[in-house]
This record gives sequence, structure tokens and C-alpha cells, in this order.
Amino acid sequence: MRTISAKIMSCLYLIIFNVHASTEIDFAKRIATGEQWLSHMENGLSPYWMAPSAYGEPVGNFPTFRCDDGQVLELSNPCPELANQRWIAQEFGRDFTRMKSRQIYAYGVRYHLTGDPKALSLAKAGVDYLLTQLRDTKNGGMISVREGQQAKFKWQQRTSQDQAYAIVGLAFYYYLTRDPEVEKALVEQQHFIFEHYKSTTKNQLLWVIEDSHEHFHQQLELVAQLDQINAYLLLVTPLLPKQHQLKWRADLEWLTEQMLAQYHNVEQWRFYGAIHHRAVMRETAKHNDFGHTIKAYWMTYLVGQQLNRDDWVDLALKGMKSTIAKAAYQYSKSYLKDILSTDQLAAIEYSHLYSWRESNYSDWISSWQWAELDQALMTLSIREGNNLSPQLVRQLYFTTTSFQQFWVDESYGGVGLMPKTLKQFHWGNAYHQFEHALVGYLSAQAWYDKPATLYYALPPLADVTLQPYYFSGEVLSHQITSIALDIPMLEQVEVSFRITPGN
Repeated sequence: MRTISAKIMSCLYLIIFNVHASTEIDFAKRIATGEQWLSHMENGLSPYWMAPSAYGEPVGNFPTFRCDDGQVLELSNPCPELANQRWIAQEFGRDFTRMKSRQIYAYGVRYHLTGDPKALSLAKAGVDYLLTQLRDTKNGGMISVREGQQAKFKWQQRTSQDQAYAIVGLAFYYYLTRDPEVEKALVEQQHFIFEHYKSTTKNQLLWVIEDSHEHFHQQLELVAQLDQINAYLLLVTPLLPKQHQLKWRADLEWLTEQMLAQYHNVEQWRFYGAIHHRAVMRETAKHNDFGHTIKAYWMTYLVGQQLNRDDWVDLALKGMKSTIAKAAYQYSKSYLKDILSTDQLAAIEYSHLYSWRESNYSDWISSWQWAELDQALMTLSIREGNNLSPQLVRQLYFTTTSFQQFWVDESYGGVGLMPKTLKQFHWGNAYHQFEHALVGYLSAQAWYDKPATLYYALPPLADVTLQPYYFSGEVLSHQITSIALDIPMLEQVEVSFRITPGN
């Protein structure tokens, strides 16, 4: 049934409630507007994440597990949507730092798009909790998992991916505020990762330094490289003082070079999910899906723009378009004949419907994979504008509109791993859905040639360069608002950008 959900049900709202009589459809005029993205974030995503049950005890100690209705998981009486997933239920009782940091990121995005002081305060509470409770002051790095308030793994057994995602929220908070304590923590964590996980023999970042019963030193994983880039390196590098920025740029370039040299298959135009054994390099193996591949191409494109590596930009553009073409899933409206009435089926103006799939071997897809594919396509829309091919415009319309309409839980808000369910667990949180909304808003404003308004929180008279997330933009206006923030020595700054394609 979940395959049916991915390829059919995701378009039902789109189809039933957006029927028009014309046979010639101008999809370029139907792309979701910036206002629709803000409404999606405000009314679709935020109700679940702004509910008090999400705040944690104390506030900032965000829970790892919550049920679809927003209630914190009760171990004595777990909600069935989580308990019935064995791979999730086996993690009950554990507390994951990466999920707290992802939630910080989400509150940061909400503030960034709306200027809501409450969201910024929640982000700051999460930052404070991470910095005071989850740093390993003895060994360095971050505690990745706790059981009963105790660290689950020795420091050498923590994955480099967990070390990266432990600071994804800190990175976004620093982007908003330029907080010096957060800057110090980011610099220290980046140094820790590259000091201890960088292997001169493997010429990449290791997965773990020492074996545990769950992770092994021999593993060579794409996400050990890739998630350093998207969690903090790409966003933070251009914001740092020069003495740190030069090292970060060098590490970012080296890491991207190794990711391309060792994990990219230029003949098949995909990335391997892992390379420590031939079996893990197969298309059917873990992490060899379109979601990881498109994310790697997207990061390569953005790094190429930032570092003026035109060769990486060109490679990534080809890779993104190739992956989008393979992941785009078309099916006839006749698939709906057992779901819709005859009249409903006849009223649909589209002969074919368009969705995403996770691989050549599976028509199922998760929300995070859908979001990554959308974000790459949105980035192409920023770059190519009116020159974006009609096929890609059509795909962008279908996938972004159906995500807003179908994936969201109308009862409690939020987006799950699957449509409307599995919203908060040890891998599922607000990160991907809020990044999707942010990139959606920025790309929509670029598409319709409208200014994008974003909010920052900066010290008085701060002389810093501001950018619209990963993208290029011309500042049209810059003003201090009258909104009071709960965080001392910060003022709300409203900036209007014209989003530009970059190099």
C-alpha cells in the first residue's frame, strides 16, 4: 500500500481540487508562490513543531520521539504508529543529539521566514542545551546518543555523521545571529572532526574510529563526507572570520574532491552509498537511492559556486538533471480508477500524473528524499528561470504542490517519513521539511521575480555580510524592526533580497 501512496495518492488533492477545463496548461503560472510556501510553513508544518509538547523538559531538551498527535512517547504505552515500526521501536529509551540539533534548525527557519521571536527563543534554548549538556568536555566532540542520561558510545565509536548533524542547528543559528560562543563551538567541532576522523590512508573521513556493536571502522560511507558539507561547512564557511575561513575552505574543497573521486560513478551518473565492499555499491544497497545522489549533486553544485569551481558546477548540473529524469515518475490517471468515482476520474484534466520515486527498483519514496529532489529542481529553476524546460516546470508544479497538500497532516501539522505519519523519531524530525519550505520560498520569489524577505537577529551596528541561505542575492532593503527579541543584545533585522542565479 505504501507504494500506491507514493505514486498515486500524493496527487489526489492536487488533482481533485485543481481541475480546470483547458487542455493547454501553463504550468509556469501554477508554480507555488512565495505566499503559498509561507502558508505551508505556518499552517502546515508549524502546528506540530510549535506545540508545547515539542519544547522538551527543560525547554531546549527537545524529545527524540513524539507521536503523530504531538504527544511525547510514553515507554509504558507507546503509540502504535511508532511501536509498530520495529526499526524505530528498538531505539525507544535512547536520546539522540542530532534530532535536537535538527529541531534547532527548524525553529531557526521559522524565525528566518516569519520573524517570530518565539521561534528564535526556542532555537536559542536548544543551542544552550546542546552547548551545556551534550558536549564531551573530556574527549572533545559531541555526545551522540544517551541512555538514561549516560553516553551510549565511547567517543571513538560515535559516527562522523552524528558529529556533523549534532551541529546543524548551531550552524543555522550562527547564520542568523553570528553568536561568538556558537562560532567558537563550531570551530572547535570542525577541528575535532577533521583532526580525528580524517584518514590519510583512505583519503576521506572515517565512519567511526573504533568498532562498536552497531558501527564498524571498516565502513566507508558517503554520508560521512556528504553530511559534513550540508550540515555546517557550506553554510558557515563564508561567514567566518578570515583566520578560520581559509582552513574551512580548504577542508571543504578537499572533502568535495574526495567525495567525487571515490564515491561518484560518472558512467552511471550516481553516487555510491558506501564503498567498503562491492555489495554496498549496488544500486539496490542502502543509501544508493536517488535521494542521496541528488543531495550529493546539489551540494557539489553549491560548493562549486562558492569556491568558483566551474568544473564542479558543470558536473553537478548534468548530474542533477540526470537524476531528476530518472527519479521523475509518470503514470496514467487510469491508476486512479479504483480510488475515484467515474465522474471524478473524468473531471481530471491531466492524462498523466507526475511524482518522485526513490530508485530504479522502487516506486516508494520518503518525504526527505522527495524534499531533496524538489530542492535540486528548485535550484535549477533559480538558475534557468524562464529557460527551464517545460518538462521540468511541469514536474516542479506537480511535486511541490502535492507535497504541500498531501504529505502534511491536516489534523496536527507536520510531515512524516510517510504521508501524514511517523513525524518524530530517531531519524525523523523537522529539518528536511523546513529546509524544503525555505528553499521553496526563495525559489518561488525568484520564479515570480519578487523580493524575498528574511529575518536575522544581530548585535547592534553589526557589520556582516548577509546572504539568502545557500543562494546569491542583491540586498534591496535592510532595516531594524520594532520587534523586541528575548535574547539580550540582539536586534531583529529585516532584509529584502532579489534572488540571483549566482555564477
